[in-house]
Formats: sequence, structure tokens, C-alpha cells
Amino acid sequence: MLSKYLVGSVLIIGAVTLLPGCASISEEECVAGNWADLGYRDGVNGKARDRITKYVETCGEFGTGVDRSAYLSSYEEGLTHYCTYDKGFARGQNGSSYNTVCEGPMAVDFRAGYDEGYFEYELRQKYKQFENDITEAENELDDVKYRLSEPDITEDEKDRLRKKKKRLRRELEDLRWDFSSFKRKYDLDW
Repeated sequence: MLSKYLVGSVLIIGAVTLLPGCASISEEECVAGNWADLGYRDGVNGKARDRITKYVETCGEFGTGVDRSAYLSSYEEGLTHYCTYDKGFARGQNGSSYNTVCEGPMAVDFRAGYDEGYFEYELRQKYKQFENDITEAENELDDVKYRLSEPDITEDEKDRLRKKKKRLRRELEDLRWDFSSFKRKYDLDW
């Protein structure tokens, strides 16, 4: 009984969490009909053009219409503030997928920014991977050293652990060399 309650609660919370991402609109917003403002906000935030379809559907349920021309003209104005190099860079830098709302000439700066930002994102990911791989190799080497210090291991086990220790030291040295080369290549000092 409790597990059904928990599952139901999680589903409800998940659905409520996802709602802000949908093109939801309240009855009050439909009735107010400030379509130019809504279009501008959607454009500035890089929302998809087809959100208007959801607005038409939802407001139709409330018995109100949508001023498509006011929405779309303001939406296009809002996009001019979204489709910039800086917005593209920020989107790429945080690893988000490319947003296809910017088209034609507006896409040029946005795409250039996105590509630069995404390149930086990939560098940071590679940097973190090197750090993680080095830490993992160091921990594994420490574990082998500890196991070698145990008094009750067999000679065969000691031989196997010594070989493993030698291999891990080489791997760690290679990782550190590759990491250093990577940082030099991209002039990174993070």
C-alpha cells in the first residue's frame, strides 16, 4: 500500500516538474490575450515556434482565440535577442544540444557561438576524464601497495601484485604525460 502511494506521489511530482517545460498557458492568460508580450518572451527564451499551436489548442478549450500575427511578429523580434553569439556560446558551453529556432542570417552568430562553447564544453569533459582516470589509477596503485604489505600473502600473489604494480605505474605515467600534453596543446591551466 505504501509503495503504491510512493509511486503515485513520484509520478505526480514528476508530471508537475515537467509542466513548466510545456507550452502551458492559463485561462487568465488566454483571456488577457497579451499575445505580443507572450510571443516576445518565447522568442527571447529561444522557445520553439510551434508553441503557438499548443496555445491555440488550450485557449480554444477556454473559448478564446489567439492573435497569431501579434504573437509571431513579436516572437521574431524576441528571437533577435536570443539568436546571438553569446546565447549560442552559453548553450554550447553547458553541453546543451543545438537549438534550431535560429534560422537564416540569425543562425550564423548563434551557431558560431554554440560551436565555440561546445568545443570548450568538450575540453572540460576531456579534462575531467583525465583527472578521473589519474585518480582511479592512483587509487588502484595504492590498493596494490597495501595488499603487498599484508604479511600473509603467498609468493605467487606477491609476484602477481608486483607485476600489476609495475603495469599501473606505467599506465599512471602515461596518463600524466597525456594529460600534460593535452593541457599544453590547448593552453589550459584550470
